[in-house]
Amino acid sequence: MNAPLDKPKTHDELELTIDNLAFGGKGVARRAGFVIFVEGAVPGDRVRAVVTHARRSYAEARVKELLNQSPERVEPKCRHFGVCGGCSWQTLSYDAQLRYKQSQVTECLEHIGGIHGFEIDEPLAAEPLWRYRNKVEFSFSPGDNLDLGFHLPGEWRRVVNIQDCLLHSETTNAIRNAVRDFARSTGLAAWEQQSETGFWRHLVLREGINTGEIMVNIVTGPGDFPDAESFAKNLMAAFPGIASLVWSVNDTRASVATGFPFTVLAGRDHIFEEICGLRFKVSPQTFLQTNTLMAERLYRKALEYAGLEGHEFVFDLYSGIGSIALLMAKSCSEILGIEIVEDAVRLARENALANGVTNSRFISGKVRAALKNIELDRQPDLVVLDPPRAGASKKEVQRVIELGAPRIVYVSCNASTLAGNAAQLAEGGYQLIRTGAVDMFPHTPHIEVVSLFERS
Repeated sequence: MNAPLDKPKTHDELELTIDNLAFGGKGVARRAGFVIFVEGAVPGDRVRAVVTHARRSYAEARVKELLNQSPERVEPKCRHFGVCGGCSWQTLSYDAQLRYKQSQVTECLEHIGGIHGFEIDEPLAAEPLWRYRNKVEFSFSPGDNLDLGFHLPGEWRRVVNIQDCLLHSETTNAIRNAVRDFARSTGLAAWEQQSETGFWRHLVLREGINTGEIMVNIVTGPGDFPDAESFAKNLMAAFPGIASLVWSVNDTRASVATGFPFTVLAGRDHIFEEICGLRFKVSPQTFLQTNTLMAERLYRKALEYAGLEGHEFVFDLYSGIGSIALLMAKSCSEILGIEIVEDAVRLARENALANGVTNSRFISGKVRAALKNIELDRQPDLVVLDPPRAGASKKEVQRVIELGAPRIVYVSCNASTLAGNAAQLAEGGYQLIRTGAVDMFPHTPHIEVVSLFERS
């Protein structure tokens, strides 16, 4: 073992005390001032760890032996824990999860964004803690007998053959297992990315938590779907909640499950979900927050931060199928949504019509280009941003600043990119007034954040 002041080397075994959690969920230990990120450890643990990567300024390690257990450590509930790469915080008590998530939001805003002096709400705890996801995506791999599950951590050729994932419902778990049984019965192989051969690629399941409607989207490589009519009939009979059974063909090398042409094998090409009293049509190609019940609380917090009085003109950027825009439309005079995915824009318009919302309009295009080219009769009173995990680009943020809206409500799924955007907004004359975390993803390091900015 190395002398205390030596930097650790790959394959070294070290005894470490974990004192914090890093952004992303690894335990943090310090050895003579040198930082070591430890996979599988929680704060308060004393562990023997093996160094897997030694860098110039830090090292990465994995737990080999738990020497003394943290009082905040709990037994994982999922049978696949430790093999599957998801839900890495299952060994941390939920109260501790929430506390560390709140701390990481603050640290990102202060240390990355250089933002201080804002009000921070108590985090909204997740309810329920299990079986909360309305969408799950699985991959096929050859395995011993055609596996279907989640990719092993760091690997794209092998998957964990999932039997019961506790993040989604018992019904959708049973559907996945039935689809795997059918795929095995056909004798067709899983897709091999390197050789571009095989058939079965992905399975995407979506469930309307408040409607009970289920979408099954089977993604394959090129070729004819085997015995499609009989398969569809049997699956629909076994699971009456299935309202949409579609087949998508991905004939590219890209290992992605959405964005491809699809054929309806049975039912409709969409399902419905209800959020905050509004009914939304959801297609295979469109985004919807993956935790329906917490999405309602997230959207109501965004509406609270907006402070609408009825006279405002609102911009909703990255507006998706209109879930935030249609909720806010009830409290403002007009709302304009901008979204790059044309199918989402089409559904947003349909959702507005179906919900009797007449003061909204939606346009398709990139946010930066749309904001540059749009002609306005009046300045927006509020801009809502709900960008993807990468955050808004610098040019997009600059366009938002140039709009000059008195208030901005920013809904973020990544506190670090929120912090970068917040720093640019501060340079452009906006002050972060208030922020609040919403735990949409218990047992994972991820957290959703709503923030209110006001023009100085």
